[in-house]
Amino acid sequence: MTPTRQDDIRLLNILHMKDVEGMTCAAIGECMGGSKSSIIGAVNRVNKDADKHGCKCRKKANRDGGMKPKWWAS
Repeated sequence: MTPTRQDDIRLLNILHMKDVEGMTCAAIGECMGGSKSSIIGAVNRVNKDADKHGCKCRKKANRDGGMKPKWWAS
């Protein structure tokens, strides 16, 4: 199944809460209406995919840490 834009935004919000706000997976699950395990699984899938494919950003400003928090919401 192909992820929708809504799926992408949900995942970006999960990553933001974990990496920027420092929330635990259990707290994110409560906030997002999911379980701690579902959040852990989502984060692990993103990390596994990133490790497998690496960063393909052409512009240095788009690489990890180069964009402002919640860039997708602006």
